[in-house]
Amino acid sequence: MEIKHKITGMVLFASSSRSLKACIKAAIKAKADLRWADLRWADLQGADLRWADLREANLQGANLQGANLREADLREADLREADLDFSSGFYFGCSSFSIKADLRLAAQMAYHFCRFEFTDDEAKKAQEALKSLANKFHRVDECGKIK
Repeated sequence: MEIKHKITGMVLFASSSRSLKACIKAAIKAKADLRWADLRWADLQGADLRWADLREANLQGANLQGANLREADLREADLREADLDFSSGFYFGCSSFSIKADLRLAAQMAYHFCRFEFTDDEAKKAQEALKSLANKFHRVDECGKIK
């Protein structure tokens, strides 16, 4: 199994693993530099990506459902069409700056923001402004429309 550079195709890490998840786990354990990795449409459901250096990686369309992203460096990573449902550790720190996202992720984040209970009027106004976007969340039928 090989993890390749998203532009040059150069091999960034290789292992005898039978799955990409296991290969990535080995790469993280080896402290491999996965910046610019091509992980488009990869099935990384439930993968432990703690402390992975995925700066500028192409994770477009990747299944990251339930993945542990704690301390993963995702700066400038492409997460368009990626499934982040139930992933953990995706946090608001410097390592999430400049992520390439799409409407799906914007709606999901807006939905979660709109479900907070704020006491501050300014935050409540921001929630009101985001309602339309929040109600485009792909799980709105299951979780309920924001009113």
